[in-house]
Amino acid sequence: MSKVTTVTRGSQITLTKEIREKAGIQEGDRVVLTVVGNTVIVAKRDPSVFDRVGRFLPDNFEEILKKTRTDDRERLKRLGII
Repeated sequence: MSKVTTVTRGSQITLTKEIREKAGIQEGDRVVLTVVGNTVIVAKRDPSVFDRVGRFLPDNFEEILKKTRTDDRERLKRLGII
């Protein structure tokens, strides 16, 4: 499905009701704009995706993340700075 819209003086576009309904976009929703060449892709942002990410992470992920963020010396060694 393709629709044509006009860019306003304020650089805004309007998503028609039909497009919003097909994409499940409602007032207040956040959308992600992705540019590929001269094509702009608009996608509804799905914040619940972060709820599902946990099953892909190791059980001790919080511990690993904390260590990574606090152990600057180790991080600098990995990056070859020291």
